[in-house]
Amino acid sequence: MDIKEIDRAVLKATIREILIEDSDVFRAVIREVLAETEIPSIQAKTERQQKIERLIKSDFDKYDEVFKALA
Repeated sequence: MDIKEIDRAVLKATIREILIEDSDVFRAVIREVLAETEIPSIQAKTERQQKIERLIKSDFDKYDEVFKALA
């Protein structure tokens, strides 16, 4: 058996045991990973959301009279 595989197995078992005993550690790790990976997605989401809001606003401006007549 390769030493890297043993180290990996031991590391996995150790991490698993820590996470099972203290779920707060698991939650903190997940939050930290999400915080590191969400920054680009939040920026992309914000840009996308702004674009959608502009499209909706332009549609509402375009059909404002129709909406008022239907109300």
